[in-house]
Amino acid sequence: MKLEDVLEGVRPYRDIAARISRLSESEYQEAKKASSSEVEAFLNLMNMPISSISVFKDPKWSFPEVRSKEAKTLAVTRFEVDFGSYSSIPAAILVQAKIAFLVLTKLPRVALSKSRRGKGAALKIQTLSLSFRAFLTYVNHVFSKMADQFGSDVVADNFQSLEDLKRSHYVEYSESYSVSKNVAGRVESVFAYLQNKHLHDILFNGSIATPKIEQTKASLSETQKDDREKVLDDLVFEKATALSGYIVTDFLRKLGVEVRDRKSLDLMRNFPFDIECKLVDIDREILDTYALIRLTSKGWPYDEAVEVSAASRVLSRARNSTDLRKSLRSYLAETNPDMENLDGIREYMNLVYRAGFFIIAQFTGMRPNELMEVKLDAPLEDSFGVSCLVSKVRKHQNSERALFDDLWVCTPAMLDALEALKIIARLKANPFFLSSADTVRFGNSPKPLSQKGVSHVLFHYLTQIIPGEFEESDIFPYVLRHTLAYQLFKADLGLPFISHQLKHFGNLVEAFGSASNRGFSDVTLGYGGIGERLSGSSKKGQNLRQKAEVQAVKSAYDPDANYAGINGKEHRERMRKVFEGYMAAGYTKDEIYLAMAKQGLAIANVGTGMCYGGKAEDFDESLPCIGGLRCNPVRCSNAVITEAHIPKWREVYTENMRVVEQGEAGPAFEQAQEAVNEAKMVLVSLGEAV
Repeated sequence: MKLEDVLEGVRPYRDIAARISRLSESEYQEAKKASSSEVEAFLNLMNMPISSISVFKDPKWSFPEVRSKEAKTLAVTRFEVDFGSYSSIPAAILVQAKIAFLVLTKLPRVALSKSRRGKGAALKIQTLSLSFRAFLTYVNHVFSKMADQFGSDVVADNFQSLEDLKRSHYVEYSESYSVSKNVAGRVESVFAYLQNKHLHDILFNGSIATPKIEQTKASLSETQKDDREKVLDDLVFEKATALSGYIVTDFLRKLGVEVRDRKSLDLMRNFPFDIECKLVDIDREILDTYALIRLTSKGWPYDEAVEVSAASRVLSRARNSTDLRKSLRSYLAETNPDMENLDGIREYMNLVYRAGFFIIAQFTGMRPNELMEVKLDAPLEDSFGVSCLVSKVRKHQNSERALFDDLWVCTPAMLDALEALKIIARLKANPFFLSSADTVRFGNSPKPLSQKGVSHVLFHYLTQIIPGEFEESDIFPYVLRHTLAYQLFKADLGLPFISHQLKHFGNLVEAFGSASNRGFSDVTLGYGGIGERLSGSSKKGQNLRQKAEVQAVKSAYDPDANYAGINGKEHRERMRKVFEGYMAAGYTKDEIYLAMAKQGLAIANVGTGMCYGGKAEDFDESLPCIGGLRCNPVRCSNAVITEAHIPKWREVYTENMRVVEQGEAGPAFEQAQEAVNEAKMVLVSLGEAV
């Protein structure tokens, strides 16, 4: 329905408003014989279509056609308003609220702005529904308190319009109403809309009171801090990334599938972390037989189950799940004697799925609603020679294609993860990337999980691979996206880039840089603004960058941290004196870190003079060195390095240890052995177990 049609439909409201409160629709129906224009206007208003399934008189309005075009992550209640649930509000005032809501769904935002600035589009249903629910809840509370004192009949007789409510009513009868400042803002926004000339002229003869909630007897609380600044701890991020790569690579190798991520293959030989989860000794026979068991148990005809799962090496010619189970159990008794039942395979499949999920979700930086749109049976798209995952973006629609809008760069590790996920998707008969662990019953349509599914999958996965190393409160749908932005900001600052997978982006820089000026910088990922694009250009993005800067300051100037080198102790003592002075003045350590970050100290990663304890050398005015891996206590007696360097030194140790284990016949054995010893000494001096 167009704005003109809505305005035409509600225009007679002022003429019939006085009688709406006194007569029910049934009474109007009886009076219709009189062919009164007033009766006709009332009936037209009550029967005005609001959406494909709702009309004006309905107590509950639903907008399914709007929801179908929006992100699946939005709850269905965001596209509904149940006016009938506010029983204390007089019917006539509910009609006013309905008219206001209806007009606002069509009125351009520019018409609501006093500065005449704004977009041509109207406010979104999902935005208005939140505001009006808050508004109606508040007004319902006020009328409920008034009814307690005067009786509902008295209230209904004396309050037929919002004009009848004075500021004193809101002040007095807001008592015991408790709400956050954020919700109070929504309430006040609706009062502001009602002041708009377009609405006011339709609904009111005179002025209406527009209360400020904080000036009433209501109880206001601080808005609960959201999760926008939460990111995974660096060690959690590093271990989860490495373990995910290991699990996926191990799965593919056992099935004879080519592994594209050579880095993960190399890392498997000298893996730096303990693997606490059980990895099944799987092969094609186990996989194909298990897939048919899953599918036939859900009502799939055998032939269709074979087609869906692409099973070709089944252990039995049996065509029913019972006999297939017997064959598989017998085979497992030989290949996996520790496995008591088939639940072990299910748990392993869930583990591999979650590992692949983590890699894709973490290193695309997709929003939850975009993850819900990804289908594993959709082909990858080639963009300037780079394989890209395709998804749909429901936010910030525009005609210009940008890196993180609908094409998502696939690193070799991500391609491996996708391959593993495709294999598992076949036994679930569900092509959606974000999907349930259960197999879809034959005849049912596959569906993705909701936005909460992101948190569910992530929480259970981290609990499996790194139990006790993260807080449950740290897990929320956007945490992986924000963690990626945070790590990109760290890369921009010159900190060690601890990810095992993001380094693959470096191989893609040239391709994108030559194709578009909106691609990666050829210097560092952070300079391309990817961090800002992931986190947004708002305060949220600034906070993530600030978090990275503070982390950089801590790594170099923490008075309680470990520093390797003969001057490390002197540097730490110097930092303690600095911090003691500021803390004596009343500042906390976090406030000092923040102040140092704001002064730009996070950018100084090398050449800081740290290795000389801040002293000047009287016989040499030049810098002792230019930093890098050569700056360590083995090569330079003055070197001071920090805990921020641990990930890179661990990588040096792991990669060279692989060469050493090949023996003296291996390539560059002596150099590798020297590198291992050097890295080991550095790691031990920083308190790391090797």
